[in-house]
Amino acid sequence: MVKFYGYRKNRQWVVTWRSTTGSVLSQGFDSEREARAFEQSLQLIAEKERALLKKRKREQVNWQKITVKELIEQYLASQGNPVTQKQNGYHAAHIVRAFGQRQATRLAPDDAFAFIAAQQARGVARITANRRLSILRAALHWAVSLHILHTNPLQELRLPRAEPQRLDPPTRVEAKAIYDAAAPHVQRVIALGLHTGARIGPSELFQLRWVDIDLEAGILWMPCARKNRKREARREIPISPHILATLKKWQREDAARGYEYVIHYRGKPVTSISRAWHSALKKAGITRRIRPYDLRHAFASNLLAEHADYKSVAELMWHDVAMLLRTYQHIDRQQKRQAVEKMPNILKLPQNAPQVKSKQSIEQAA
Repeated sequence: MVKFYGYRKNRQWVVTWRSTTGSVLSQGFDSEREARAFEQSLQLIAEKERALLKKRKREQVNWQKITVKELIEQYLASQGNPVTQKQNGYHAAHIVRAFGQRQATRLAPDDAFAFIAAQQARGVARITANRRLSILRAALHWAVSLHILHTNPLQELRLPRAEPQRLDPPTRVEAKAIYDAAAPHVQRVIALGLHTGARIGPSELFQLRWVDIDLEAGILWMPCARKNRKREARREIPISPHILATLKKWQREDAARGYEYVIHYRGKPVTSISRAWHSALKKAGITRRIRPYDLRHAFASNLLAEHADYKSVAELMWHDVAMLLRTYQHIDRQQKRQAVEKMPNILKLPQNAPQVKSKQSIEQAA
């Protein structure tokens, strides 16, 4: 509202308006023209606010009707790491297949338990079913954080704990057989996986470049999957003398061709060796399940079997000692036998061993 106050010496034209918080504000001007122009600008701002609020209300109504399929697609698109996006997308496809056309707000914990039962009926491990549901729950939480949804219908869902499937890492005989049968780029994965304990994949080993390796000093700096302010972006790993000569040979070959990455296929960095890995297992005649990641487990288990220092191995693995012993140490039958054989023969005492006196004999002697 514009009013004229004649008793004022200056700024006689005053515009008064109410703010969004309800307070009454005012501002004076020397001319009516300036006051009217300011009033008009306030009206334009108010109209824009009303339009935005109206649009926001319509969006909220539409968002409440968002399907699980639409929600998952938006959530995956928000993830910056393409590897994570691909991995989560594979598991999320099973969620979409089960609930895709359902409105996200109409999900309930009973739906989650029904999904687990259906997955187990298909032979899917409980830990895998849990992971797939955790992606759905994370997508719902993400939607709430962006005000796409008012509430997370699975907020109170507590999934039954599932122990991860524990596979024995390749034995030394198996590892050598796979290495001999593998393609050249997979041989590099096997050699470095067994002797550095790197995470097999784009998060660590597939990022390794020749500039990260000092062959003269016998040191490599492995890019780390887990980065935070307290730890470096890469960790130092001494190069085992067993693979030093092989690495020098590979380095000379790649330098002559101008190849940058240590793990590559015809000069191009790789993101997966799944097909080549399974081909190597088949050629090696190995039928049991062995994953490339089990090379990391073999690294830790072999070092600990040779009585390497726990703390040093944990540092090489970029884990703490508790995680090392709980997850990465695998004990074979021979180690168990050696442990049992350290038990003294208690049932056969030496002839000159002191005898334990009974209570009765002690009382008689007294």
